[in-house]
Amino acid sequence: MQKGVIIKHRNSWVLRFWEHESKDGQRTRVKRYKRLAPIGPAYPTKKSVEGLAWKHLEPINLQRLQPESAMCVSDFIEKVYLPFVKESLRASTYKDYKKDAYERHIKSRLAGLRLRDFRTVNGQKMIASIAKANPEIGHKTLLRLKSFLSGVFRHAKTEGFLDEQNPMRDVTLPKNVPRRKFKGETYTVQEILKIMQYVAVSPVAFAAIATAAFTGLRLAELRGLQWKDFDGKSVKVARTVWRTQQGLPKTESSESSVPVLPVLQQLLENYRHHLEGLPEEGNLGKTLKPHDWIFAGEKRGTSLNLPNLVRRTVTPLLTRCSVCGSCKHLHEQPHEFQLDETIPKWKGWHTFRRSLASNLYSLGVKPKVIQAILRHSDIGTTLSYYVEVPESESREALAQLETLIPHGTS
Repeated sequence: MQKGVIIKHRNSWVLRFWEHESKDGQRTRVKRYKRLAPIGPAYPTKKSVEGLAWKHLEPINLQRLQPESAMCVSDFIEKVYLPFVKESLRASTYKDYKKDAYERHIKSRLAGLRLRDFRTVNGQKMIASIAKANPEIGHKTLLRLKSFLSGVFRHAKTEGFLDEQNPMRDVTLPKNVPRRKFKGETYTVQEILKIMQYVAVSPVAFAAIATAAFTGLRLAELRGLQWKDFDGKSVKVARTVWRTQQGLPKTESSESSVPVLPVLQQLLENYRHHLEGLPEEGNLGKTLKPHDWIFAGEKRGTSLNLPNLVRRTVTPLLTRCSVCGSCKHLHEQPHEFQLDETIPKWKGWHTFRRSLASNLYSLGVKPKVIQAILRHSDIGTTLSYYVEVPESESREALAQLETLIPHGTS
């Protein structure tokens, strides 16, 4: 059991001691220094700071500190935690953790801090610093950053690097951070039909947009559809494709089947006949196999990159001249191109998912049914982030209530 040596250094009492750390897989003994307190009326002698020294040495003497806990938090995140996330969670989750949370907000604020030295006060100051430096940041983003750091220290405990309480557990978020309730944009049914009308010249764009609009599938789920998942009455969500990586659906409740409307059934059947009827290497057509992608790239037959489809096909088809109706990239008329504002603008693939929820709710469909269609595990997610109630409907509802109030009541 070591007692350490208390010395004077720059008007402060400093503890000199030894501890073990793990470096390149080897356990090594290194000399450390710890500032205990400033020399002054409160701590005038070495004897007065012995209690502070013992408090610091106690975990070392009782062997409650693992050598691995001397690793810098940044090193642990990069060498241990993020590889674990990459192996065990979705590729999109790994990207959000690495790029959006760690590299964008957290890495620069760790400043060589070690796992064993990270305290609740460090987490509290870090969250406050992020909020102050980013006034536009919302409550949920800060909550996600806190959750990321909490996951880091939870993993450090499960891996045996730490035995202490998770330092992020008692961290609170600043009270002045706005709680934004952003549901995102939506399309009306009429707008969806108009978009489909203008992209109809592209069979794949037409079929993909119809499927997104009438099933509410997520982008990665759309890309993961294979012909064996479509039985005429429903589409089964069995896999996802994110960038070039194939994976499982987002949650257990997401791995389910979604009913197909008769109109969508007919559209997909027509799309299949179109693909099978295409000439290929001198033959009259081809037979689609069960494991073929419903939305596939023409050259390699891999899952189609739908964002690229939007950039190359959908957006140009929706960007038309109000005078002659020509697409902007084909506009060769003598008059100046004038954008047709009556054509709905492209708002993203996820907009169709939100639109389906809002349109069904406007039709009087029960929230529990909408939850089942979107395959959310929590109905609160459906109501909080997907169902958008137009102000006109709110006014109409209040007007109906007013009819029940006797005239002359004040």
